[in-house]
Amino acid sequence: MVSIASMCNVRQGCNTQCRGCAHRLLSQQQSLEQKQGFVERVLASWVEKIHPIVSVNDEKRWRYRTSVTLSAEWTGTAWQFGTKSMDDVIPIHECPVHHPLVNKTVSILSSSLPASNTFPLAFLVLSKAQCTLVVKHKPMSEHSWFNAELYQQLSSIGIEGFWVHYNPSAGRRLFEKGGWVQLFGNKFSIDKLGLAYGPTAFQQQIPKLYLQTLTLSTKFLKPDLNTAVVDLYCGTGTSLTYWLKSGSRAIGIETGAEAVECANRNAPMATVLRGSCRLRVPQLAAWVNENRNDGKRIVLYANPPRTGIETEVLQWIAFYARPERIAYLSCSPGTLSKNISYLTSNGYWVEALYPFDFFPNTYHVECLALLKLQ
Repeated sequence: MVSIASMCNVRQGCNTQCRGCAHRLLSQQQSLEQKQGFVERVLASWVEKIHPIVSVNDEKRWRYRTSVTLSAEWTGTAWQFGTKSMDDVIPIHECPVHHPLVNKTVSILSSSLPASNTFPLAFLVLSKAQCTLVVKHKPMSEHSWFNAELYQQLSSIGIEGFWVHYNPSAGRRLFEKGGWVQLFGNKFSIDKLGLAYGPTAFQQQIPKLYLQTLTLSTKFLKPDLNTAVVDLYCGTGTSLTYWLKSGSRAIGIETGAEAVECANRNAPMATVLRGSCRLRVPQLAAWVNENRNDGKRIVLYANPPRTGIETEVLQWIAFYARPERIAYLSCSPGTLSKNISYLTSNGYWVEALYPFDFFPNTYHVECLALLKLQ
Protein backbone atom coordinates (compact mmCIF):
# COMPACT_ATOMS: atom_id res chain seq x y z
CA MET A 1 0.00 0.00 0.00
CA VAL A 2 1.25 3.50 -0.89
CA SER A 3 1.35 5.83 2.11
CA ILE A 4 -0.04 9.37 2.16
CA ALA A 5 3.52 10.61 2.66
CA SER A 6 4.60 8.83 -0.52
CA MET A 7 1.68 10.22 -2.49
CA CYS A 8 2.94 13.71 -1.63
CA ASN A 9 5.97 12.91 -3.78
CA VAL A 10 3.81 13.17 -6.93
CA ARG A 11 4.23 16.67 -8.30
CA GLN A 12 1.64 18.87 -9.93
CA GLY A 13 1.34 18.15 -13.64
CA CYS A 14 2.30 14.47 -13.33
CA ASN A 15 0.07 12.18 -15.39
CA THR A 16 -0.17 9.10 -13.18
CA GLN A 17 -0.90 6.93 -16.25
CA CYS A 18 2.61 7.62 -17.55
CA ARG A 19 4.96 4.72 -16.89
CA GLY A 20 8.10 6.78 -17.35
CA CYS A 21 8.74 7.41 -13.64
CA ALA A 22 8.20 4.16 -11.77
CA HIS A 23 9.59 5.64 -8.52
CA ARG A 24 7.50 8.80 -8.44
CA LEU A 25 5.47 7.50 -5.47
CA LEU A 26 8.65 6.87 -3.49
CA SER A 27 10.64 9.27 -1.37
CA GLN A 28 14.22 9.87 -2.44
CA GLN A 29 15.47 7.59 0.33
CA GLN A 30 13.09 4.79 -0.70
CA SER A 31 14.09 5.12 -4.34
CA LEU A 32 17.82 5.08 -3.60
CA GLU A 33 17.46 2.08 -1.29
CA GLN A 34 15.69 0.14 -4.04
CA LYS A 35 18.37 1.04 -6.58
CA GLN A 36 21.19 0.19 -4.19
CA GLY A 37 19.56 -3.16 -3.45
CA PHE A 38 19.13 -3.91 -7.15
CA VAL A 39 22.81 -3.22 -7.88
CA GLU A 40 23.87 -5.38 -4.94
CA ARG A 41 21.71 -8.28 -6.15
CA VAL A 42 22.81 -8.12 -9.77
CA LEU A 43 26.49 -7.59 -8.92
CA ALA A 44 26.45 -9.89 -5.89
CA SER A 45 29.79 -11.49 -6.80
CA TRP A 46 31.49 -8.17 -6.02
CA VAL A 47 29.13 -6.82 -3.35
CA GLU A 48 32.01 -5.85 -1.06
CA LYS A 49 33.27 -3.50 -3.80
CA ILE A 50 29.98 -1.60 -4.16
CA HIS A 51 29.92 1.96 -2.80
CA PRO A 52 26.74 3.81 -1.69
CA ILE A 53 24.72 5.19 -4.59
CA VAL A 54 25.50 8.79 -5.57
CA SER A 55 22.58 11.14 -6.31
CA VAL A 56 21.60 14.80 -6.18
CA ASN A 57 19.58 16.58 -3.51
CA ASP A 58 15.83 16.01 -3.51
CA GLU A 59 14.83 19.17 -5.38
CA LYS A 60 17.30 18.42 -8.20
CA ARG A 61 15.42 15.16 -8.84
CA TRP A 62 12.76 17.25 -10.59
CA ARG A 63 12.84 19.42 -13.73
CA TYR A 64 16.17 17.86 -14.75
CA ARG A 65 15.34 16.10 -18.01
CA THR A 66 16.59 18.18 -20.95
CA SER A 67 16.71 15.43 -23.60
CA VAL A 68 13.51 13.55 -24.46
CA THR A 69 11.80 11.61 -27.24
CA LEU A 70 8.02 12.01 -27.12
CA SER A 71 5.41 10.25 -29.27
CA ALA A 72 2.96 12.53 -31.10
CA GLU A 73 -0.79 12.08 -31.64
CA TRP A 74 -3.32 14.32 -33.36
CA THR A 75 -6.52 14.82 -31.32
CA GLY A 76 -8.53 16.46 -34.10
CA THR A 77 -7.79 19.99 -32.94
CA ALA A 78 -4.22 19.89 -31.61
CA TRP A 79 -1.18 17.68 -31.10
CA GLN A 80 -0.47 15.91 -27.85
CA PHE A 81 2.94 14.60 -26.88
CA GLY A 82 3.87 11.92 -24.41
CA THR A 83 4.68 8.27 -23.81
CA LYS A 84 3.17 5.43 -25.82
CA SER A 85 1.01 2.72 -24.27
CA MET A 86 -0.18 0.19 -26.84
CA ASP A 87 -1.50 2.47 -29.61
CA ASP A 88 -2.39 5.42 -27.39
CA VAL A 89 -0.26 8.41 -26.42
CA ILE A 90 -0.38 9.35 -22.74
CA PRO A 91 0.09 13.15 -22.77
CA ILE A 92 2.72 14.62 -20.44
CA HIS A 93 2.59 18.31 -21.31
CA GLU A 94 3.44 19.54 -17.79
CA CYS A 95 5.79 16.78 -16.70
CA PRO A 96 7.48 17.72 -13.39
CA VAL A 97 10.59 15.72 -14.35
CA HIS A 98 11.05 17.55 -17.65
CA HIS A 99 13.10 20.72 -17.75
CA PRO A 100 10.98 23.88 -18.27
CA LEU A 101 12.43 24.20 -21.80
CA VAL A 102 10.84 20.86 -22.71
CA ASN A 103 7.44 21.72 -21.27
CA LYS A 104 7.42 25.16 -22.91
CA THR A 105 8.36 23.65 -26.29
CA VAL A 106 5.55 21.09 -26.00
CA SER A 107 3.07 23.83 -25.11
CA ILE A 108 4.03 25.93 -28.12
CA LEU A 109 4.10 23.12 -30.68
CA SER A 110 0.88 21.40 -29.59
CA SER A 111 -1.23 24.17 -31.16
CA SER A 112 1.17 25.48 -33.83
CA LEU A 113 1.71 22.53 -36.18
CA PRO A 114 -0.42 21.40 -39.14
CA ALA A 115 -2.98 18.62 -38.81
CA SER A 116 -1.94 14.99 -39.22
CA ASN A 117 -3.54 14.61 -42.67
CA THR A 118 -0.94 17.01 -44.11
CA PHE A 119 1.82 16.62 -41.53
CA PRO A 120 2.03 13.04 -40.15
CA LEU A 121 4.17 13.85 -37.14
CA ALA A 122 5.46 10.78 -35.28
CA PHE A 123 7.88 12.11 -32.64
CA LEU A 124 9.12 15.26 -30.98
CA VAL A 125 12.80 15.01 -30.01
CA LEU A 126 14.67 17.50 -27.86
CA SER A 127 18.40 17.39 -27.23
CA LYS A 128 18.69 20.35 -24.89
CA ALA A 129 18.48 23.44 -27.14
CA GLN A 130 18.10 21.40 -30.35
CA CYS A 131 14.53 20.46 -31.35
CA THR A 132 13.50 17.96 -34.06
CA LEU A 133 10.10 16.99 -35.46
CA VAL A 134 10.23 13.43 -36.86
CA VAL A 135 7.64 13.14 -39.63
CA LYS A 136 6.58 9.76 -41.01
CA HIS A 137 6.59 10.83 -44.67
CA LYS A 138 8.92 11.35 -47.57
CA PRO A 139 10.51 14.83 -47.66
CA MET A 140 8.16 17.76 -48.24
CA SER A 141 9.19 21.06 -49.77
CA GLU A 142 6.44 23.19 -48.26
CA HIS A 143 6.76 24.54 -44.70
CA SER A 144 4.47 27.56 -44.72
CA TRP A 145 3.23 26.66 -41.24
CA PHE A 146 6.63 27.74 -39.92
CA ASN A 147 6.16 31.49 -39.59
CA ALA A 148 7.73 34.44 -37.83
CA GLU A 149 5.51 34.02 -34.79
CA LEU A 150 6.53 30.40 -34.26
CA TYR A 151 10.19 31.31 -34.76
CA GLN A 152 9.88 34.08 -32.18
CA GLN A 153 8.15 31.81 -29.65
CA LEU A 154 10.72 29.01 -29.93
CA SER A 155 13.81 31.21 -30.01
CA SER A 156 12.56 33.25 -27.02
CA ILE A 157 12.44 30.15 -24.78
CA GLY A 158 15.94 29.00 -25.76
CA ILE A 159 15.56 26.72 -28.80
CA GLU A 160 18.74 27.23 -30.86
CA GLY A 161 18.19 24.75 -33.67
CA PHE A 162 14.83 23.65 -35.14
CA TRP A 163 14.65 20.72 -37.54
CA VAL A 164 12.19 18.56 -39.45
CA HIS A 165 13.39 15.03 -40.11
CA TYR A 166 11.40 13.13 -42.74
CA ASN A 167 11.57 9.41 -42.08
CA PRO A 168 8.92 7.19 -43.75
CA SER A 169 10.04 4.33 -41.47
CA ALA A 170 9.83 6.32 -38.24
CA GLY A 171 9.11 3.92 -35.43
CA ARG A 172 11.45 1.14 -36.48
CA ARG A 173 14.29 3.67 -36.33
CA LEU A 174 14.06 7.20 -35.07
CA PHE A 175 16.59 8.77 -37.42
CA GLU A 176 17.86 7.96 -40.91
CA LYS A 177 20.72 9.50 -42.88
CA GLY A 178 18.67 11.70 -45.20
CA GLY A 179 15.51 13.75 -44.92
CA TRP A 180 16.86 16.54 -42.71
CA VAL A 181 15.55 20.10 -43.07
CA GLN A 182 16.73 22.86 -40.73
CA LEU A 183 14.12 25.60 -40.38
CA PHE A 184 16.18 27.94 -38.21
CA GLY A 185 19.15 28.25 -35.94
CA ASN A 186 22.54 26.63 -35.55
CA LYS A 187 23.65 23.18 -36.62
CA PHE A 188 25.31 22.74 -33.21
CA SER A 189 24.70 24.15 -29.76
CA ILE A 190 27.31 24.62 -27.03
CA ASP A 191 26.78 23.11 -23.58
CA LYS A 192 27.90 24.50 -20.21
CA LEU A 193 31.32 22.88 -20.66
CA GLY A 194 31.83 24.73 -23.94
CA LEU A 195 31.38 21.55 -26.00
CA ALA A 196 29.37 21.18 -29.19
CA TYR A 197 26.35 18.91 -29.58
CA GLY A 198 23.67 18.48 -32.26
CA PRO A 199 20.04 17.38 -32.63
CA THR A 200 20.76 13.63 -32.39
CA ALA A 201 23.41 13.85 -29.68
CA PHE A 202 23.09 11.77 -26.54
CA GLN A 203 23.50 14.09 -23.57
CA GLN A 204 23.63 12.94 -19.94
CA GLN A 205 20.59 14.31 -18.12
CA ILE A 206 22.41 15.41 -14.95
CA PRO A 207 25.87 16.70 -15.99
CA LYS A 208 26.98 17.08 -12.35
CA LEU A 209 26.76 13.33 -11.79
CA TYR A 210 28.32 12.48 -15.14
CA LEU A 211 31.30 14.72 -14.41
CA GLN A 212 31.72 12.93 -11.07
CA THR A 213 32.06 9.64 -12.96
CA LEU A 214 34.70 11.20 -15.21
CA THR A 215 36.59 12.56 -12.22
CA LEU A 216 36.60 9.12 -10.57
CA SER A 217 37.66 7.53 -13.87
CA THR A 218 40.49 10.02 -14.29
CA LYS A 219 41.81 9.42 -10.77
CA PHE A 220 41.73 5.67 -11.38
CA LEU A 221 43.12 5.55 -14.93
CA LYS A 222 45.81 8.12 -14.06
CA PRO A 223 46.31 9.41 -17.61
CA ASP A 224 49.49 11.40 -18.18
CA LEU A 225 52.12 12.10 -20.84
CA ASN A 226 53.15 8.44 -20.76
CA THR A 227 49.62 7.09 -21.24
CA ALA A 228 47.44 6.20 -24.23
CA VAL A 229 43.68 5.99 -23.59
CA VAL A 230 41.27 3.89 -25.65
CA ASP A 231 37.79 5.47 -25.35
CA LEU A 232 35.02 3.15 -26.59
CA TYR A 233 31.59 4.64 -27.43
CA CYS A 234 33.01 8.13 -26.94
CA GLY A 235 29.86 10.06 -27.90
CA THR A 236 30.47 13.74 -28.59
CA GLY A 237 33.89 13.60 -26.94
CA THR A 238 33.36 14.91 -23.40
CA SER A 239 35.42 12.06 -21.93
CA LEU A 240 38.12 12.53 -24.58
CA THR A 241 38.71 16.08 -23.32
CA TYR A 242 39.56 14.67 -19.88
CA TRP A 243 42.29 12.39 -21.23
CA LEU A 244 43.73 15.10 -23.45
CA LYS A 245 43.90 17.62 -20.59
CA SER A 246 46.23 15.23 -18.79
CA GLY A 247 48.58 15.12 -21.78
CA SER A 248 47.62 11.59 -22.82
CA ARG A 249 47.15 10.35 -26.34
CA ALA A 250 43.56 9.26 -26.97
CA ILE A 251 41.50 7.39 -29.55
CA GLY A 252 37.69 7.37 -29.60
CA ILE A 253 35.15 5.23 -31.44
CA GLU A 254 31.55 6.24 -32.16
CA THR A 255 28.91 5.15 -34.69
CA GLY A 256 26.98 8.33 -35.51
CA ALA A 257 28.26 10.87 -38.02
CA GLU A 258 27.04 13.82 -35.97
CA ALA A 259 28.64 12.52 -32.75
CA VAL A 260 31.94 11.95 -34.58
CA GLU A 261 31.83 15.47 -36.02
CA CYS A 262 31.22 16.88 -32.53
CA ALA A 263 33.97 14.73 -31.01
CA ASN A 264 36.42 16.03 -33.62
CA ARG A 265 35.41 19.61 -32.76
CA ASN A 266 35.48 19.05 -29.01
CA ALA A 267 38.68 17.00 -28.85
CA PRO A 268 40.70 17.94 -31.97
CA MET A 269 43.90 16.37 -30.66
CA ALA A 270 42.31 12.93 -30.33
CA THR A 271 41.99 10.30 -33.05
CA VAL A 272 38.27 9.67 -33.63
CA LEU A 273 37.03 6.78 -35.78
CA ARG A 274 33.48 6.27 -36.98
CA GLY A 275 31.88 2.83 -36.83
CA SER A 276 30.94 0.11 -34.38
CA CYS A 277 33.71 -0.80 -31.96
CA ARG A 278 33.79 -4.42 -33.13
CA LEU A 279 34.44 -3.33 -36.72
CA ARG A 280 37.20 -0.98 -35.62
CA VAL A 281 39.19 -3.58 -33.67
CA PRO A 282 41.92 -3.76 -36.39
CA GLN A 283 42.50 0.01 -36.24
CA LEU A 284 42.36 -0.05 -32.43
CA ALA A 285 44.90 -2.87 -32.34
CA ALA A 286 47.28 -1.00 -34.64
CA TRP A 287 46.94 2.18 -32.56
CA VAL A 288 47.54 0.32 -29.28
CA ASN A 289 50.59 -1.49 -30.70
CA GLU A 290 52.07 1.75 -31.99
CA ASN A 291 51.66 3.48 -28.63
CA ARG A 292 52.91 0.49 -26.68
CA ASN A 293 56.00 0.42 -28.88
CA ASP A 294 56.47 4.11 -28.02
CA GLY A 295 56.58 3.17 -24.34
CA LYS A 296 53.04 4.30 -23.48
CA ARG A 297 50.99 2.48 -20.86
CA ILE A 298 47.55 1.51 -22.17
CA VAL A 299 44.30 2.18 -20.26
CA LEU A 300 40.69 1.94 -21.42
CA TYR A 301 37.43 3.80 -20.84
CA ALA A 302 34.06 2.48 -22.06
CA ASN A 303 30.54 3.91 -21.94
CA PRO A 304 28.52 1.44 -24.05
CA PRO A 305 24.76 1.24 -24.73
CA ARG A 306 22.52 -1.05 -22.67
CA THR A 307 23.65 -4.07 -24.69
CA GLY A 308 27.14 -3.69 -23.23
CA ILE A 309 30.53 -4.20 -24.86
CA GLU A 310 30.40 -6.42 -27.95
CA THR A 311 31.82 -9.93 -27.61
CA GLU A 312 34.54 -9.34 -30.20
CA VAL A 313 35.65 -6.20 -28.36
CA LEU A 314 35.69 -7.95 -24.98
CA GLN A 315 37.87 -10.68 -26.45
CA TRP A 316 40.25 -8.11 -27.90
CA ILE A 317 40.45 -6.30 -24.55
CA ALA A 318 41.07 -9.46 -22.52
CA PHE A 319 43.51 -11.27 -24.80
CA TYR A 320 45.24 -8.68 -26.99
CA ALA A 321 44.98 -5.07 -25.79
CA ARG A 322 45.36 -5.99 -22.09
CA PRO A 323 44.96 -2.41 -20.78
CA GLU A 324 46.41 -1.93 -17.30
CA ARG A 325 43.20 -0.32 -16.04
CA ILE A 326 39.59 -0.14 -17.24
CA ALA A 327 36.89 2.37 -16.27
CA TYR A 328 33.51 1.12 -17.49
CA LEU A 329 30.39 3.29 -17.11
CA SER A 330 27.31 1.11 -17.62
CA CYS A 331 23.63 1.99 -17.96
CA SER A 332 22.68 -1.66 -17.37
CA PRO A 333 23.95 -3.46 -14.25
CA GLY A 334 22.81 -6.71 -15.89
CA THR A 335 25.09 -6.44 -18.93
CA LEU A 336 27.80 -4.95 -16.71
CA SER A 337 27.72 -8.11 -14.60
CA LYS A 338 28.14 -10.30 -17.69
CA ASN A 339 30.95 -8.18 -19.09
CA ILE A 340 32.98 -7.93 -15.90
CA SER A 341 32.45 -11.65 -15.24
CA TYR A 342 34.20 -12.26 -18.55
CA LEU A 343 36.99 -9.82 -17.74
CA THR A 344 37.56 -11.17 -14.22
CA SER A 345 37.74 -14.68 -15.68
CA ASN A 346 40.57 -13.48 -17.89
CA GLY A 347 42.97 -11.68 -15.63
CA TYR A 348 41.15 -8.60 -14.29
CA TRP A 349 40.22 -7.61 -10.74
CA VAL A 350 37.31 -5.39 -9.70
CA GLU A 351 38.69 -2.47 -7.71
CA ALA A 352 35.41 -0.60 -7.07
CA LEU A 353 31.79 -0.23 -8.20
CA TYR A 354 29.99 3.12 -7.92
CA PRO A 355 26.21 3.26 -8.55
CA PHE A 356 24.84 6.59 -9.83
CA ASP A 357 21.29 7.92 -9.85
CA PHE A 358 21.38 9.45 -13.34
CA PHE A 359 17.59 9.18 -13.77
CA PRO A 360 15.85 10.17 -10.51
CA ASN A 361 12.22 9.06 -10.05
CA THR A 362 12.76 6.14 -12.45
CA TYR A 363 13.99 2.61 -11.71
CA HIS A 364 17.11 3.15 -13.85
CA VAL A 365 20.53 3.09 -12.20
CA GLU A 366 23.97 3.39 -13.77
CA CYS A 367 27.20 2.00 -12.41
CA LEU A 368 30.87 2.84 -12.83
CA ALA A 369 33.16 -0.20 -12.63
CA LEU A 370 36.89 0.19 -12.08
CA LEU A 371 39.05 -2.83 -13.00
CA LYS A 372 42.78 -3.56 -12.82
CA LEU A 373 44.88 -6.12 -14.63
CA GLN A 374 46.25 -8.58 -12.09
